[in-house]
Amino acid sequence: MKVRRNRETSPLILWGVSALMLFGMAVLASELWKLQVPRKSGFEAEFLQQSVRRVRLPAVRGKIYDTHGLCLADSVPNYCIAIYTEEMRAPRSAVANTLELLHEIWARVGLPPDITYRDIQKHLLLTPDEPLVAWKQLDDESLARWKRKFEEWTVPPKGSRRRHKVAGLDLGKPVQDRSIVLETSALKRRGTSTAANTLELVYEISEHIGIPRAITFQQIKDHIYARRPLPLLAWKNIDERTMARWADTCSSLAGTDIYCQADRYYPQGENLAHLVGFTLEAASTREEAGERVHFDLRGIEGKKGLEGTYNNLLEGEPGSRLVQIDVSGFHYRDLQTKPSQPGGDLQLTIDANIQRFAVEALALRQAGEPNDIPVRGAVVVLDPNNGDVLAMVSAPSFDPNAYMQSKTYRQALLKDTSARTFHRAVFGQYPPGSIFKPIVFLSALKENSGYGKTIHKCKNPYHVGRRRMKCWVHSLHGEHGKIDLREALMYSCNVYMFEMAQELGFEPIHEMAEQFGMGQYAGLFPDLSAEPANKALKYGNLPATALNAIDLCNMAIGQGAITASPLQMAMVTGAIANGGTLYRPRLVKKWRTAPDEEYSVNPTWANHRLDVPIEALELVRGGMYDVVQHANGTARKARVPGISIAGKTGTAQYRKRVDGKVVNSVHTWMISYAPFDFPRYAIAFLVEDGVSGGNTIGPRLSALYQNIFEYDGTLDKEEG
Repeated sequence: MKVRRNRETSPLILWGVSALMLFGMAVLASELWKLQVPRKSGFEAEFLQQSVRRVRLPAVRGKIYDTHGLCLADSVPNYCIAIYTEEMRAPRSAVANTLELLHEIWARVGLPPDITYRDIQKHLLLTPDEPLVAWKQLDDESLARWKRKFEEWTVPPKGSRRRHKVAGLDLGKPVQDRSIVLETSALKRRGTSTAANTLELVYEISEHIGIPRAITFQQIKDHIYARRPLPLLAWKNIDERTMARWADTCSSLAGTDIYCQADRYYPQGENLAHLVGFTLEAASTREEAGERVHFDLRGIEGKKGLEGTYNNLLEGEPGSRLVQIDVSGFHYRDLQTKPSQPGGDLQLTIDANIQRFAVEALALRQAGEPNDIPVRGAVVVLDPNNGDVLAMVSAPSFDPNAYMQSKTYRQALLKDTSARTFHRAVFGQYPPGSIFKPIVFLSALKENSGYGKTIHKCKNPYHVGRRRMKCWVHSLHGEHGKIDLREALMYSCNVYMFEMAQELGFEPIHEMAEQFGMGQYAGLFPDLSAEPANKALKYGNLPATALNAIDLCNMAIGQGAITASPLQMAMVTGAIANGGTLYRPRLVKKWRTAPDEEYSVNPTWANHRLDVPIEALELVRGGMYDVVQHANGTARKARVPGISIAGKTGTAQYRKRVDGKVVNSVHTWMISYAPFDFPRYAIAFLVEDGVSGGNTIGPRLSALYQNIFEYDGTLDKEEG
């Protein structure tokens, strides 16, 4: 038998192995020390960099005032019920899971369920293991849609033959007796998502405050995906009663609070909607002052009118907040805050009272005007001595406060055939008709100072070449007979214009129209920080040539290709009224970049003096005086006792399509200024689809002047 003997290990080997083990441990300890001590600050900085996010904080928007300091656009607090979704990581909830499934089906069926939040709570409390019928007796169309969407929802993943399971639904029976049934027993056992917990909280708050949900489940999911560290504003613009209800019944709920953000309010409502404009939620910003913005609280920004044009001045400087979040988006703490700087203010030349008078005058319906459609038109009131815009009205109007708050209201306006959001006073382009005649008369008098004594005969019929052309009186089977220039202006005789235009030619008329700024940049919304300048921008249309004698005659009476806005015609009126200076319309009186700074004045600016003899201007002014004050004038209805008014009526023909047929219609005009000897107001007045300038606008203009002169103290205000 062989005896096995133990071999003794050499001490040298043992010491060698031990040394290797100790060396390895020393290397590990050294590396750990390097990682945890010398490089600690580097890793910590990298961790902070990866978990720090910048939140953009919007500034309080500046204000807009009228010429007397009345606020036209104000920043007001908008109290919202906020939900902090980062705190909605609660334990599983069968109610939340059921609501989540309900909304997922709702989005596919396209119909609201036949059960309420209370029905779900009651079912899960009393009979949680029983099926819950959510939609009952679907119609054929809804049934087919649900089956199609259910197949798309549960289609097998790529590379698999097993259909995707949806907890709470039976894959084999998506419909039971034309109803959709939820298996709530399966929903009790599964975890709950943050979106589902948020949805349940929204329903719970809605029950307590008595206001329907204002946010969809998809909006909740989008917020959690993209903006989790920010508050989810579930209800906006809540009133004091709702806030009190929330404080009484919901303030103890986890994850909800009252959040206040700056909003916009327009005290004058529809009266200044087109001019001041409105604001909407600002677009998301990804970079601010060269630094990346991770989350944007999205304040408001101007979209139209002065709000849009001077948005950079009014919106102020946004602030920012550095926040630290964890991997799931939980807001851990605030690291640094840079406060926002409030926006600057605008003070306008607009007088809110004169604006209101103009709105009321435009709304005065005359005999024969339909009551079932809104009055469409515009009024511009200028100070002819410096170009200040005292009123600027466009009708029909809209409510800017409702426009900001209601998407339904905005969609309704898109379908409104009267184009309520279109600013007719500034952007409307219309053939001027007979209110263009004073310009033509001035061109003739400049070429021939004695033309005022020239006699032409208004006869019926009248031909230019082979074409018969009419004066308005011909439609009444009459004629003006032999008349001079001043009488032609008073009677608004077209035949006199035809004769004069053919003698004069196109160039003098075109040159005079250019002097009055027709077809050119008006400068209503200038860059406040730049020097005034005339820009080569087209505004309206002034034809460069006349194709033939008929085209020339049409232009002489403000027809054909020539177009102008009410603002342009108010500028023309102001230049005639003040004796020949064409002023740029001034809308912004003064401005400042911050509420604690001094105002900077936006100066008045004269484009140029008209190259017209003063005698010519006086003759045309006299004719315009006769238009209103003479017994045979076309604007007798515009008179105001005790006030001498000069003016010119216009009836511009155009064609439009109605029920598939092309019909003739007219836009009615009147330009005027008063008092005649020392003018303080120059007005352009337009009503679309009227009868005539004298009948449609004359009474309206009379009412406007009556109110203005009572307001400024020229006339004693009538009692009662």
